[in-house]
Amino acid sequence: MSLKYEVLKRLVKASGIKKRWVGQSTEELLEDRRRQNARNRIPELKDDAFTISRIEVMGCPVLKLIHKQGADHANLFLIGGGMISAPRPGSIRKALRFAKETGLDLFVPYYPLCTDYPITKAYEMIHETYRVMLRDYAADHISVLGTSSGGNLALGMVPYINDGHDDTPMPSYIMAISPGTCVDSEEEWHRMLSLDEKDVAIPAQYMKMAVEVMRHGDDSVPDYMLWLQRADFTGCPPVTLIYGTDETLYACAPAIEAALQKSGVNYEQILGEGLFHCYPVFPIVKEGREGWRQMVERMIQWRDET
Repeated sequence: MSLKYEVLKRLVKASGIKKRWVGQSTEELLEDRRRQNARNRIPELKDDAFTISRIEVMGCPVLKLIHKQGADHANLFLIGGGMISAPRPGSIRKALRFAKETGLDLFVPYYPLCTDYPITKAYEMIHETYRVMLRDYAADHISVLGTSSGGNLALGMVPYINDGHDDTPMPSYIMAISPGTCVDSEEEWHRMLSLDEKDVAIPAQYMKMAVEVMRHGDDSVPDYMLWLQRADFTGCPPVTLIYGTDETLYACAPAIEAALQKSGVNYEQILGEGLFHCYPVFPIVKEGREGWRQMVERMIQWRDET
C-alpha cells in the first residue's frame, strides 16, 4: 500500500464515519439522516463541453449531463448512501468528471430514500428514469454504474425488469462498485464480522439493521431488493463487480457471484487487495486512481464495442 493510502485510511477511521451508522435506534438514525439531507444541496455545475440540466421523474430531480458535441451512448449513474443519504456535491462533481473521461452522457437520479419510503419507491423511480433515457438512446447504448447501495440498485434493475416489467429492454452493461446487500446466511454473517475488523467505513451491524431500514414498514418488499443473492438475473447483460477486500460488503460477493452464475451471466470481478469500500471513487491516492482508471477504461471499451 502507498503511504498516502495508509494516511487516508487512518483519516477515514479517525473521522468516525463508521460509528455514525450504529449506536442509535433505527428511527434515530433515519431522523439524523433526514436532517443531514435537508441541508444537502444539488450543486450548480458548469462546463463548457456540456449542457447541464435538471428534469423531474416521479417528483424527484435527475441531473442530465449531455455532451454538446453529441454522444449516442449514455450511463445511468447511481450514487449510493446506504439508501438513507442523498448524493453529496463532491459525488456529483465526480460524475461530471466521469462523463468527461468516458464520453458518455450521464443521468444522475436523486432517487427516493428509505428515510421516508420503502426501497420499492427507489426501484420504481430508477426504472422510470431508465425509461426516460430509452426515448433518446437505444437500450444497447445504455450502461448503468452504481456505487455502494447504488450498486445494489444497478444490479437490481435486472430482477426488477424480470418482476413484471418485461416490456422494458435490459441495459447493455452494468458496473457495480461495492454493491450493498443484506446478509442472507450465517456463513455470510461470520465472514462479515471478520471483515468488520478491517473495514473503516461500513459496520457489519448496519447490514443487519438495513433490512428494517429498506422495508420501512412494508413487509411486501420483494426479497431481491434486500438480498441480491436471491435475485433472478435471467437476461442480465455483462457485469463488472468491484470490491475492496477489506470491506464488510465483500462478505456477500460469493453469493452474488453464485446468483449471476446460476443465470449464466457474463461477469468479471475486480478486487482491490487490502482496500476499502468504494475505493475507485476516491482517486486521490494511487490505489484509488488505479480503480478509477479501470472504471473509465471498461466503460470506454463497452462504448466502443456497442
